[in-house]
Amino acid sequence: MRITGKSVWIVSGLLISGICLWLFLKDMEWGRVRMALGEAEYFYVLPSLLVSILVYVLRALRWQSLVSEVKRVSFTNILSATAIGFMANNILPARAGEIVRTVILGKKEGLGMATVFATIVMERLLDSMSLIILATAIFALIPSLHNAASANPTPREVQDAHFLLQLKSGVGILGATCVVILLLFIILDLYSKQAMDVIGRLLFFLPHNLRGKIISLLESFVLGLKVLKSVRQVMWLSALSFGIWFLGVAGFYVLGYSFGIQIPFTGMCLVMVCTSLAVALPQAPGYIGVFHLAVLKSLELFHVETSVAQSFAIVLWTVNLFVTLTTGSFFLWREGMSLGQMVREPASPPTEL
Repeated sequence: MRITGKSVWIVSGLLISGICLWLFLKDMEWGRVRMALGEAEYFYVLPSLLVSILVYVLRALRWQSLVSEVKRVSFTNILSATAIGFMANNILPARAGEIVRTVILGKKEGLGMATVFATIVMERLLDSMSLIILATAIFALIPSLHNAASANPTPREVQDAHFLLQLKSGVGILGATCVVILLLFIILDLYSKQAMDVIGRLLFFLPHNLRGKIISLLESFVLGLKVLKSVRQVMWLSALSFGIWFLGVAGFYVLGYSFGIQIPFTGMCLVMVCTSLAVALPQAPGYIGVFHLAVLKSLELFHVETSVAQSFAIVLWTVNLFVTLTTGSFFLWREGMSLGQMVREPASPPTEL
């Protein structure tokens, strides 16, 4: 049996999700959780659902702005590809939804797949940079985070301090990675011809046709980075990115009222940071286990009762999954695609540029 990068990602993802789910459930007091779920005020689910849908609209608007540097595209097509892609991320392994939406938009708008994929990479880079800034601000704005461990710390305070240290390390690693990628993209964009010449020389050992195809793919990819040349466009995209994070946190915050969770808005920002970093790990489809544990551990920093935090994590995950699957299914039906067609897209993406 041949071991591939994809199979390693899938197996490691299942393992990580399994461990996180076990950690989430191992100390669960089922009676208290059932009570918390039964006493919740589900009125707040509706505004949380609406906010989640609005996040998709903003994501589609941002992606349209990125792609418009290459070609003006239909907002409906962008929104459709976004919704279907995010649904695929929740039901397919190895983040296959990014390939799905690349293929869908590329086919509908006649764009090169490498170019479309470059805009998705830029989208993720914007998300990551915004998350780093948000996390840095949170660490500065929440005084209690600096005092997680007192002079005579309790075991709980030691655990909280360790969790915060891991969180800060994760943010630092993400920040360093983003800076390196951004610098590489800027160099590729500003010196694309020279970069292609250097890459062509480095690939001298490959057959001429294959080398030419790789260079063409890279040139198509660079087209998707054109947004870096416009300071005004970068500022607009950054504003949209912060808007997406703000709305995402607002959805978490509103839903918290269902369970009487009244931590500061900045505290819920920390919950968002934790879950966002967690879902970047390899894991099972639907972010099961990893998402739940991240919400639980971040809420524990604010002394939210464990059973309440667990109940909130379950409902929050359900709401997000419901919105993702519902909007994705609607646009899948609108495109006249079946679930089977969507599943096959990552396995056989078009080869044309």
